Formats: sequence, C-alpha cells, structure tokens
Amino acid sequence: MKKFAISLLSFLLLFSLAACSQKADPVDSKTKEKESLTLEEVFTKTTAASKSLKSVHSDMELKQTMSVPDQQSPMDIQSTISVDMVLNPMAIHQNMKMNVTGGDDSIEHQAMNTEAYLAKEGFFFKDPTSKQWMQMPGELSKQVLQMPQQQANPAEQLKQLQQFVDDFSFKQNDTQYILKLKASGEKFNQFLKGNTEKLLPDALKQNADVLQNIKFKNVDYEIFIDKKTFNIAVLNTNQEMEMAIQGQKLNLKQEMKSTYSNYNKLGEIKVPQEVLDNAKKVQ
Repeated sequence: MKKFAISLLSFLLLFSLAACSQKADPVDSKTKEKESLTLEEVFTKTTAASKSLKSVHSDMELKQTMSVPDQQSPMDIQSTISVDMVLNPMAIHQNMKMNVTGGDDSIEHQAMNTEAYLAKEGFFFKDPTSKQWMQMPGELSKQVLQMPQQQANPAEQLKQLQQFVDDFSFKQNDTQYILKLKASGEKFNQFLKGNTEKLLPDALKQNADVLQNIKFKNVDYEIFIDKKTFNIAVLNTNQEMEMAIQGQKLNLKQEMKSTYSNYNKLGEIKVPQEVLDNAKKVQ
C-alpha cells in the first residue's frame, strides 16, 4: 500500500491543473521571450490535450524512506517503474525493480523485480519471490480498473485545484512551461485525503481509520509541459506524510521523478497467453 497508494496520488497531477492569469517568467537570461501564454491559457490547453489522451508511457524513479519509532533504522526503498497505459478500455503493463535496505534486522537488503498486467482479462501479478504469476480476484480487478478512469476527469480536477491557484509559480524555458506548487496546511491535507478516498476500494472506504490516521505534512510538485503539444513531459514530486497503523506512527518521505512519452502511440495491451495459462488464482 505504501508504494501503490502514494504513487497513484502523485499520478493525479497528470490531469490536474488549475487556472490564473499569471505570465511565465524565463528561467534564465538565455530563455527566448517568445509570445507568452498566461497560466490560465496553459491550463486550458493542457486540459484540452488530456481529453484526447489514448495512451502514454511513463518511467519513474522513486525513493522512499519509512521510519517507525521502535525500528532501529529507517527503511529505504528505491524503485524504478516502467508503465504502459492505454485508456478506453483501461489497460496497464508495469515492470518494477525495487531495492529495500535498513529497517528491522530481518530486512538488511532485498532486491525484488516484479511485473503486472491490468487488462480486460483481469489483474495479474508476478510474485517476486516464487516467480509465480498470480491472478487477483475479479472484484478487485474491476475496482482497480475503474479508479484511474474516475481520476482522469480534467473538469473535476480543475474544480478541485482552483482553490490552490495562488500557490503556483509559473516559469518557462525555450521548450517547456514549468509549474511549481509548494503545498502545506490543513486545506491541502484535506484535498489529498479526499482524492485518496476516491482511490480506495469500497472495502477500505468502510474503515474510517484508514483516512483519519493519514496526515500529509509537505507536498511539492514540479510539472514540465511541452509548449507544442501541451502534454506533460515531466512530473516531479516530494512528499512527507504520517500515518498511524495499529497504534504505531509511521513517517514516510518520498521523492518521485516521472517522465512521460509516446503519447497516443501505444497499441492494445493484452495479457500474454503464457500468463493466462499459468497464473494461480488468489481468493
């Protein structure tokens, strides 16, 4: 959960942009000052581009540090994640490499590689230890397939982020617009909790403690938007959050660098027949 839920929160910004009339300042004296759109115009054009999104590839570098009071040392997690995503119908193919160090004495160092498919055939996950493909329950597959589609509504995200418009900085270089947001305080904490609730499966939504015991301390976003296509090229996030699990406080710091490419160039994602034939069903 610590990897999946927070990464999804970060991914919300792929479609989530607000609006104001601020002009983009050059990042340095070498940047050519061509015609400059307002921040509102960039948001509008980026939102329009997101409506025609059919597929995209993303590469992510993720660094996480998790601290628990009774743990001798923090647990450090470094991951590289490659994702192909196709919409309508939603389908995802993901490869992830993860290294875990520190934490309890029993977890000095672990390296794990895993792969997953989420498509009309279901949700399939390759166990990093046994190398066995696992098929998740059908109901879980349906819920996970629906979650990204619910979050891909630009109009809804525009409406939600308008309250933070004054917190954005707006700059540009020769090829990109650069948006930055440093967010803290109760209003942003409540916003993230609201989005988290939308992402949770119905079974977890019934557990109020899941949301009540999460607090987002600092959230920083850096977004690079291509001037020609108005597609998001880079999304960097830094987050720090606290949560209480079974009476213990857990602190999680995360840095994620994401690049997006191959907009609308991916074909249909299908679960390979070998996976379908050999996957073990999980009840």
